Amino acid sequence: MTRAAGGGGAGSLEPTAPGQAAVERVIARVAGALTTSALYPPAHPAVTAALAQLQEGVIAACDERRQDSLTFLRLDDEIVVDGRPLRSGALYIQPFIHALRRSDIARLTLARGLDLDECRALVDALATGRRPDSTPHVVVGQVEIAEPAGAPAEPPEAPHEDGGDRGRQLLTDQLFGRAQELFARIRFEGMQAMDPVEELVWGLADAVAHSTQSVLPTVPLKSHDEYTFVHSVNVSLLVLAQARGFGFDGPLLHAIGVSALLHDVGKLRIPLDVLNKPGKLSGDEWTTMASHAELGAWELGALANSAPLSILVAYEHHLRYDGEPNYPSVRLARPPTLASQLTGIADVYDAICTVRPYRRALSRAAALDVLRSRAGTFHDPYLVGQFCLLVTAE
Repeated sequence: MTRAAGGGGAGSLEPTAPGQAAVERVIARVAGALTTSALYPPAHPAVTAALAQLQEGVIAACDERRQDSLTFLRLDDEIVVDGRPLRSGALYIQPFIHALRRSDIARLTLARGLDLDECRALVDALATGRRPDSTPHVVVGQVEIAEPAGAPAEPPEAPHEDGGDRGRQLLTDQLFGRAQELFARIRFEGMQAMDPVEELVWGLADAVAHSTQSVLPTVPLKSHDEYTFVHSVNVSLLVLAQARGFGFDGPLLHAIGVSALLHDVGKLRIPLDVLNKPGKLSGDEWTTMASHAELGAWELGALANSAPLSILVAYEHHLRYDGEPNYPSVRLARPPTLASQLTGIADVYDAICTVRPYRRALSRAAALDVLRSRAGTFHDPYLVGQFCLLVTAE
């Protein structure tokens, strides 16, 4: 899978670097083993197969490079191999860097002869943020950078504030009130301009940037009438966290966050008695409810400065990954774009974790179980696995 919010291409490794394609395949298999372990129990055949693929990938990389081992250096937000930084837009690069950072690994060496038990111990440690023990074929360590003679010593790093608390502090009552006012205005007046939405998402992105992944900031629901706007804010926060984890930043990250915030804007055109009905919806009511995707896309499309990605996400966020029918109906089966898939996963998760008029809120574990059960059908398994790692990080 490549890094593309709306279906565009991704960067590639420098072709002049010998064996770097094999190096990237090893990273992909580490990331694959991590996400598979997040989807299935340890004894599941899929986990064993992912570990075997990692083992085979290391052997193949050693063979192709004519070396007995492969060493990754993590320098800030880059991976360096053989003195060359990897240049790739692939979605698995940033999760690999994050996993090394969480486990306090700056140097990772994987050697020929790596066995399945060593693969399992490495993946288990990376998945839980522990520092793995070195073994004969897995060596972890730090990177020492020599200072020039006479260079002044670096001052000790100041202790960090708790990221989760800082992220929550940034979700101030003022930001919350702006979101509530914005969605009320859209319900009664329609979409008038994108400026307030874009300003709000910069604030949400700032909150996510200052949070820890274990304490993602979210907004509590106080009444059923608040559901659509609170849910939309939470989905935007969760999508921003997912996208940041894949290395998106700046204007593209902001555009993804705006699209997530507006994914359910069509629900503001659904009558409240249908939206908040405590019992099962009738056939006609369900048809009305399901129309929100098309209604949202039409409303955003009528706005002069609306971003195409926001229109696409509003329309696509209920489409299935496997192309099987869902809603809205499409002429040609296709997987939704990446931004729509990230939004769809966050949409399901927050909806399950939030109390609704017709059911109580379920636990985070229950929501993740639902997502795991839908991996490969409704949702991309890799994205589901990464989301599970994101919200369960300690």
